[in-house]
Amino acid sequence: MTLPDSRLVPNATWLAGIFAGLIALAFPLLYFSLSYQYQSASMQTEVEFNAANITHLINANPELWQFEEHRLVSLLTDQASTTLPESRRIVDTKGRLIAQSQEKLIPPYLSRSADLLDSGSIVGRVEVIRSLSPLLLDTAMAGLLGLLLGGVTFMVFRTYPVRALKRALNTLANEKERAEVTLHSIGDAVITTNANGCIEYLNPVAEQLTGWSNAAAHGQPSSQVFNIINENTGELLDNPAEKAVRENRIVPATNHAGLIKRNGKIIPIEDSAAPICNSHGQIIGAVLVFHDVSHARAMAIKLSHQASHDALTGLLNRHAFETRLQQVLENAARENSYHTLCYMDLDQFKIVNDTCGHTAGDELLRQLSAELRAQVRGSDILARLGGDEFGLLLEGCSMNMSDIIVGKLLQAVRDFRFNWQEQTFSVGVSIGVVSVHAKCGGLMEIMRAADSACYTAKDRGRNRIYVYQPDDHEVALRRSEMQWVSRITKAIDEDRFRLYFQTIRPIISGAQGAHYEILLRMLDEDGKIISPASFIPAAERYGLMPAIDRWVIQNTFAKLGRLYRGGTKQLLHTCSINLSGTSWANEDLVGFICEMAAQYRVPARVICFELTETAAITHLSKAIAFIRELKSVGFRFSLDDFGSGVSSFGYLKQLPVDYLKIDGGFVRNMIDDKIDLAMVETINNIGHIMGIKTIAEFVENEAILEKLTHMGVDNAQGYAIAKPLPLDDIIVGAPAVTLPQELSASLMAVH
Repeated sequence: MTLPDSRLVPNATWLAGIFAGLIALAFPLLYFSLSYQYQSASMQTEVEFNAANITHLINANPELWQFEEHRLVSLLTDQASTTLPESRRIVDTKGRLIAQSQEKLIPPYLSRSADLLDSGSIVGRVEVIRSLSPLLLDTAMAGLLGLLLGGVTFMVFRTYPVRALKRALNTLANEKERAEVTLHSIGDAVITTNANGCIEYLNPVAEQLTGWSNAAAHGQPSSQVFNIINENTGELLDNPAEKAVRENRIVPATNHAGLIKRNGKIIPIEDSAAPICNSHGQIIGAVLVFHDVSHARAMAIKLSHQASHDALTGLLNRHAFETRLQQVLENAARENSYHTLCYMDLDQFKIVNDTCGHTAGDELLRQLSAELRAQVRGSDILARLGGDEFGLLLEGCSMNMSDIIVGKLLQAVRDFRFNWQEQTFSVGVSIGVVSVHAKCGGLMEIMRAADSACYTAKDRGRNRIYVYQPDDHEVALRRSEMQWVSRITKAIDEDRFRLYFQTIRPIISGAQGAHYEILLRMLDEDGKIISPASFIPAAERYGLMPAIDRWVIQNTFAKLGRLYRGGTKQLLHTCSINLSGTSWANEDLVGFICEMAAQYRVPARVICFELTETAAITHLSKAIAFIRELKSVGFRFSLDDFGSGVSSFGYLKQLPVDYLKIDGGFVRNMIDDKIDLAMVETINNIGHIMGIKTIAEFVENEAILEKLTHMGVDNAQGYAIAKPLPLDDIIVGAPAVTLPQELSASLMAVH
């Protein structure tokens, strides 16, 4: 039994006994008092009534009334109605008995009297005497009943209040136990203090984190048990529990708080405190809650590192690098300081990826990143910007000072050898260097300048350094090409490309009819025609040609489909479409071409795809597979710019093409240059020997056309034959433009 329980039963018994005793005493006393008063009042009334009757007799016979004893006794007993034993008598003024109704009475007695008058003078008195024994007996019975009621009262007030109080105490004890179990079970540490800031309770987690036991900490100042500092500055912080009591408010978590344990070790925590008030609003203490955030802080650091660093190499990523570069730019503008930015792109990295797979490529990047990190200073910022591109920011380093560091990086990459499964690879790096100072412009501008300088280094032979100069023509050209990227993308989205055609005419008898080549033009933002020479190089360099080629294929097939389904029902013999090497190297292009042909119902045999010799030789195996797959369903192929390659004839035997387009560089000068004439003759003869039709480009005058005809070239293309015209003019049949005679003659049904 707990201490409250041990006091509860005796106290409740004592109180119940007092209350029961009061009831047991009060009941007979009250009965006796009321009964006594009633008897006294009734006796007084009766004695006064008797006195009035006898006074009347006295007034009638004043001399002889004393001698009429029999009549006086009759008057005394005439109105007596009580069943209680009593005695009545008449005495004179001297106390001599005159008459009485004699009965033997058991003491004690109760008497009442009234005066007898004779003409206003007292001549005697009447007395009524009753025994109190019956009243005392009834009072004793009432006392027994009072004892019974007191006993019942004692049992009721002893049992039920104790039971109710026990239930209340048990409820409080259960709530207290539940609170203690809760405080023991929660993962947060809890400390409670009194209003003076002394410790009253620590739960197990608080014991573990502070190093203090609950018993040892009890009564200690909270600032001694819970001592916190700022982890960043080491400054001692206010005790939040004392602050909550002092300011009567909730004290939120303190940033960067570290708890000093009893053994002196510091652990990072998050804490909060609140005052404890009683029902009257008075502060009686404080509760302090805190928990260990070591793991959470470590995870936050890890996530922050992952958000700002490249997962593969451990270097900063592009976002973090650009953030730091922006800070350096602001410092340069504010302090007029000088720094250096390097943009690095690996050379021959793709060979490792294609030869050994991406796993080998990833390992190469890891090893090379470690090599680059070893060559820079601790204050330098090295980052992987994406793919095989890296950035280096040399803070507080002018262009002259940066030469040594950048030179070491270049030499380190040149000397680096990557070994993978008994194979050894070497890579190079092209580095663009830009000075960062107060007048160099914004973040995007300087990043574009560094990128342009890097690609200029690539264009100059790779594996070298190129320093950006604001008035540099090569960099300006590169930046111009980069600006074309957004213009080309926008033109595709806004459908501002236009299709033209140029006739290819057969120039010898027996040739199979003419065909034409699809040419591409772009409209600028004002609707003016832009030559392909302006945007095609940029599109090829920045990987936009696949999207452009697909646009050309889909729109050409759609327009040819309209021509075939028109009223003339005329079908073209051959329509040539140029394909970039970056387009047909994609395996998905074959399916796309077949899908477009089926959708627009264009026969495969009327389409001839032109591949440049240089691209075909560079990706020979892919070119052969691509040509064979499409030729199997009826498409034809032409090898464009033939003769420009070093080993053209050696590769020609492996490429199953239908046409050879003789490089226009030979055709244009063949009249005046015997070597060019010999090349044209040789290509034409080799093509015929292999069963391939030939096409001469850049036929610009009748002299060249006549020479080609005499030489036996099959087809000619150039301004001497026809100038490029909008393809819509053929399909729509606009009056202003008519189909060339030689082209009309070549239309034939192929269904």
